[in-house]
Amino acid sequence: MAATDTAPAEAPTGLLARIDTHRRLRPLVRVALPAALLLVALLLIPFVFTRVAPYTMADGVQLVLLAVAALGLVPLTGYAGQVSLGQAAFYGTGAYATAILTVHYHLSPLLGILVGVVAAGLLAWLLGLALFRAAGHYLTLATIAVGLVLAVVVKQFDLTGGAEGISGLPALSLGGLQFSDDVSFFYLAAAVLVVASLVVQRVCRSQLGTTLLAISDSPIAAQSAGVDPAPQKRFAFVLAAVCSALGGTLYALWSSFVDVNTLDLNLSLQLLIIATVGGRRSVYGATVGAFVVVSLARFAKEWLPAVSSHAGGQVEIIAYGLALILVLRLLPRGIVGGAAAALKRLVR
Repeated sequence: MAATDTAPAEAPTGLLARIDTHRRLRPLVRVALPAALLLVALLLIPFVFTRVAPYTMADGVQLVLLAVAALGLVPLTGYAGQVSLGQAAFYGTGAYATAILTVHYHLSPLLGILVGVVAAGLLAWLLGLALFRAAGHYLTLATIAVGLVLAVVVKQFDLTGGAEGISGLPALSLGGLQFSDDVSFFYLAAAVLVVASLVVQRVCRSQLGTTLLAISDSPIAAQSAGVDPAPQKRFAFVLAAVCSALGGTLYALWSSFVDVNTLDLNLSLQLLIIATVGGRRSVYGATVGAFVVVSLARFAKEWLPAVSSHAGGQVEIIAYGLALILVLRLLPRGIVGGAAAALKRLVR
């Protein structure tokens, strides 16, 4: 009789345990599944880009480096609502710091990467002390000015190579492995992209991400609740700078060359377009946006050479603008955001 009394109580307990386990695993799945899909997609790129014209492995490396550089715009623009057109300043800071340390001072590329990222982060923090209270167009104009000033400065000194830039950067090596060709460097950059994506995703899903959204959606309400927006925006600004600098340091070591083009406003526009097209609030949208941008650039050069020559070599910028208009018109949340919304509607 006692066994009969206890048997029905075990079933609900087991069911509740399974439900509790499912709830605890759900956040892990949300993080691990997109990261796994990103990793699989990146692993497939060398097989696709070496077999499908007009792609090359150089396009694959550029795709990953642009995705890394644009990644930080997710918390800055997508969450904090701050538009920066000066990301090339941090990209170039990382690239130049790495080039100077490895070429002029013969330090290791790894140390060059570390110093380049720290230098860009410090620059962003110092700028943030003055700029974080500016919002909207004021911040946009200020970041443009920073990039323009740095572009002028690097042309004036022999240390930065003047207008000719710095060449002859050594190949990056880790534990006896040398990343001197496009394929090996792609896999290294892809690993960096996956790790950086997980870090940025963790930030966006933390309390800081929620606070940034609150500040962006309703700044007055956030301030009324006792939230000081300044430190939050400054952190997002520094994180965006660090991501851009990381992309810049890797670009310098991959191309073995750095010049003033790494500080160009067109690069800042390109990174903002990547984040917007892929999805401003999607960490993995940076990779999708980078694929779109690299594809547009490649196909524009291959299929529209006459138009490209008449446009002064800027046909890809025209293509980026058209793609941005099209995506904003059809998918305001970006490609990844729109796809996620469509999937939710199908599941219901």
